[in-house]
Amino acid sequence: MRMLPRVLGVAAAAGTMLLAAALPASATPSQANYYGDAFGSSAYQAKQAALGNAYAQAAAAGFSSSQCLPLGVATASPNNLMTARAAARSVGPVTSWEGSAQVQCATQPAPGTVNLNRYNGPEHLSTTGTAPAGYYLEGSLGWLYTSQVAGTAPLYSCKVSGGIDTFTSLASNCEGQQYIGLLGYINTAPPAGVASRVVRRCVVNSEHFDSNDINCEGQVAEGILGYSLD
Repeated sequence: MRMLPRVLGVAAAAGTMLLAAALPASATPSQANYYGDAFGSSAYQAKQAALGNAYAQAAAAGFSSSQCLPLGVATASPNNLMTARAAARSVGPVTSWEGSAQVQCATQPAPGTVNLNRYNGPEHLSTTGTAPAGYYLEGSLGWLYTSQVAGTAPLYSCKVSGGIDTFTSLASNCEGQQYIGLLGYINTAPPAGVASRVVRRCVVNSEHFDSNDINCEGQVAEGILGYSLD
């Protein structure tokens, strides 16, 4: 299963983006998405310019580039208005593309934490590291501790033996499947006085994915893994 109709994290409409861009750095939100739109002479240039615009919006809100990741897949489409104008003037075809892109940015909620991100591609992947080629960011699932503190449990990255499906588990033996590595430490209950999110393991068509939605976004729930920091 490649795609699910869902949005993770904080979805930013254009109006929200412009408001965030007008805020001083001292008012930087803990997490936000920024949308960029730009034109270029090729699809690649349009997408790159749109991505740069999205990063500029994030910078205006106080985020550094290291705090942001491209969200989803940048797109580009022919600028039909420019083509129509060229045709009306009989000046021949004009190659013009309009690109769109988004970035998701987040500030670290506490020292010694790492962001757990969900990616999509050949399958869904939850990782605190860099995703392999062919995967794109769907959103943040919250933050894990990098070392164990009271009230937390280790969360592991696993893979179904003989397949490509990855999943997360609280079991160090990956429930009899292939062990990939330690992701971090997740709260076993909602931490007192700290913003947090539930992280639930879900499955659709035999493929695992993690979600902050208690209802697994309409798919089958396998259980709560814990509570990440927001």
